[in-house]
Amino acid sequence: MCLQTSAVTPWHDWNWSGDEIVYDPIIPASRTIPGTKKRYPIDIREFLTTTNNAVVNQKLGLLIGRLPAAEQAHFRSHGRGSFDFRVDTVLGYIGTLRYLREANKTDRCPDAWLYPDETLAQGGGDCEDLALLLAALLLAAGVSGYCIRVALGALHIVLPDGQRQKHDHCWVMYQNESGVWEILEPLRAIATGPAKASSRPSRRLAQSVEYVPHYVFNADHLWIIQSREISRGRSFQQYCQQRSFWNKFDPSFAAGVHNTIFDQALADLVPASALSAIKRKSLWLDANILTYDPRDHFDNGYIDAGWDVANSRLAQFRHDNTDWGSFGAAAHAIGDFYAHSSYLHFAALQNAGTAQGQAAIYTSGAGLVAAPDYTSAGADPSLPPFDLTSNTFSMNTNLWTGTKAQAAQQWAGKLLSGRYAQKYDPMATFWEGFTGIPTALAQAPDFPTRGSLPHHDEIAVDDQAMGKRHRLYRTTATSPADRQAYANQFRWRVNTAVQHVRKALVDNYHP
Repeated sequence: MCLQTSAVTPWHDWNWSGDEIVYDPIIPASRTIPGTKKRYPIDIREFLTTTNNAVVNQKLGLLIGRLPAAEQAHFRSHGRGSFDFRVDTVLGYIGTLRYLREANKTDRCPDAWLYPDETLAQGGGDCEDLALLLAALLLAAGVSGYCIRVALGALHIVLPDGQRQKHDHCWVMYQNESGVWEILEPLRAIATGPAKASSRPSRRLAQSVEYVPHYVFNADHLWIIQSREISRGRSFQQYCQQRSFWNKFDPSFAAGVHNTIFDQALADLVPASALSAIKRKSLWLDANILTYDPRDHFDNGYIDAGWDVANSRLAQFRHDNTDWGSFGAAAHAIGDFYAHSSYLHFAALQNAGTAQGQAAIYTSGAGLVAAPDYTSAGADPSLPPFDLTSNTFSMNTNLWTGTKAQAAQQWAGKLLSGRYAQKYDPMATFWEGFTGIPTALAQAPDFPTRGSLPHHDEIAVDDQAMGKRHRLYRTTATSPADRQAYANQFRWRVNTAVQHVRKALVDNYHP
């Protein structure tokens, strides 16, 4: 796991292509025949049969026509980045529309879903109307239906006070050019679009939010996605009758949920297209286990090697300021350094008790209260314990055959990070079993020493909520400056990452 940059919990485990085709994709009767009270059912796929829809294509043509000539050519091309650019451009247009809660609901017609051309004529709609229009425009723009899914499901929301909510919702999934499925939230675009950006700042309104799909569809098929929330004995029509996709969801909430480190650090410094490219590269590094390299994430104690890779990517970006992928990879690594390494454990803090509390931006050999010590003696009385000699943390004894005291000595005076994806690790999680470490690293003479590290899940501060396997910090806090409180550590690490990512851009970007 990598540093959680928003309140949205990871969604990569779902099969967004769909688990099983549903052969009866009919929505229950909700639309009325004009001039009558008679309702009729509809095939859900009809909402996306828009490739040759003249109204949708006319709007798309107007949208493209407003772009500069070079961007028009890029939009129409099939070159690298062109499909992601189409998605960003269309999503930006969705941000100019209005969120209309229950605008379609009448006594005769309880929230009939709008066709894309109807949403265009109305200038907005509720969540499913906007999701259908977004998907339709993307398909009309030439994005393959293989890469587009409209998702019907639920949002599981945990508020800061621990209260839990569940809302029916509708959104779009897009498999980007890196092969990673990403959430396209039309309500986020609505809440943060150009006409609304100055109304009020984006706020983090939830501790965490999980997007849970039940069904996905494109113009060709409807698929069910298996989960504990879906009963195999219930038909799709019965499912739709019991849902309320249009109800009780505020678009400003969506903006707060999706607030990210990159937004905080970079939104006022780079074009929107560059910010999207940065986020996509970061997402790809987080989701693509087939290309995992611990140096990209500062895992397995690769601190110096991790900075070598990050600085190399920053140098590539400095040489070519259009290479946002290199900057995105470096920015991802910077965030993971603060989340995964022991730097914040030993670092001097600034304004620790405030919401803006952070450490000094990392530089080699500077900014520490004391040199790292991983014994019961501790590095300094003001710091909480990080004792590798105790039974608090595990080791991978299939790699490391030394004692715990020898492990503490091995890492004395050094920053460390947790072990991850090591072969035969008894603490390995399910996905670690599919994740391989590059052969050149795994066969290096010093690799067995990395089995002496605690497991990643025991010491990393990736997420707002402390995981069940975490061992270094505690859930309770004696004060906002309590260094042993997990929530404080998360706040300081995110704030420091934001400042470091911002500095990295300022130092290397010369538009």
